[in-house]
Amino acid sequence: MKGANGLGTIKFTGYVGGLPIQILVDGGNFDNFLQPRIAQFLKLPVEPTTLFKVIVGNGHSMEAEGLIQQLNVKVQGHEIKLSVYLLLVSGADLILGASWLATLGPYVADYANLCIEFSHQDQIITLQGDTTHHPTQAQFHHIKRLQQTNAISEAFTIHLSQPEAIKHSPITLPDHIDPTLSSLLHTYKHVFLSPTGLHPPRIQNHTIPLQEGAPPVKVHPYRYPHSQKEQIEKMIKEMLDQGIIQPSTSPYSSPILLVKKKDGDWRFCTDYRALNAITIKDCFPMPTVDELIDELFDAQYFSKLDLRSGFHQILVQPEDRHKTAFRTHQGHYE
Repeated sequence: MKGANGLGTIKFTGYVGGLPIQILVDGGNFDNFLQPRIAQFLKLPVEPTTLFKVIVGNGHSMEAEGLIQQLNVKVQGHEIKLSVYLLLVSGADLILGASWLATLGPYVADYANLCIEFSHQDQIITLQGDTTHHPTQAQFHHIKRLQQTNAISEAFTIHLSQPEAIKHSPITLPDHIDPTLSSLLHTYKHVFLSPTGLHPPRIQNHTIPLQEGAPPVKVHPYRYPHSQKEQIEKMIKEMLDQGIIQPSTSPYSSPILLVKKKDGDWRFCTDYRALNAITIKDCFPMPTVDELIDELFDAQYFSKLDLRSGFHQILVQPEDRHKTAFRTHQGHYE
């Protein structure tokens, strides 16, 4: 079951066309069987065969995929020629059955020392079975050969993460995610972290130019239901922790309100209608949809970054931040 050597299991390493293979001696099986992937990799001449089914140990039947009339196998300095059927078995690359053992004549099988001894052309030949091998570190050419011979079912990579990194892991990956995508998300995990602090200043930070002589906006805060006050306090605390708002002593004050979203959550909205009324409007026209689509001409790759929030994405100029002040039942912030 584990593919390891045990009592009564004689395995040894052989070579077919210079390719090392695992050979299992199985006297309880009549025919010889070879893994189909070995024949495909070495491009061995395979002949079609009539419907030939083999019953394996668990009671199921497997169908042979072809026949190789003469396969040359080198084992411990000796050459063996035999015919083999192609069968998708596990545990060994080549299984030598009773049909091969019958060609040896009288032989001695020492299961304690895992060896088989027979006479060939007046010479005593001893094939020593492999002892149990413990796993060793694989080299690149080992992995490459396993991949080329279709001997790998699945491959995994293991990354060592520090405890601190695990504690603040930004994403939970699904169980059956593609390894390439998993590696990409792990490499750029900082992109998915919850943002903290203000955004870096850019060329086009937001400004709020007011009409000349306009007094500061002071709008009385709305009256909130008691059920919403706890939610407002929670959202204010989250924004303070993120660093996107701060306590204010500004003469400006706009009210806030909560709007119910489709998923049942609340959206924090600030009513800046009074401030917008005294703000000088930009005269640069916004582009139409047709103009935006024209810019996509000859594009081949498209991507979308789903922003965590529709607000707080553009930095306000420091000299205009006091104009964004709003008031809740709990305090004054900007």
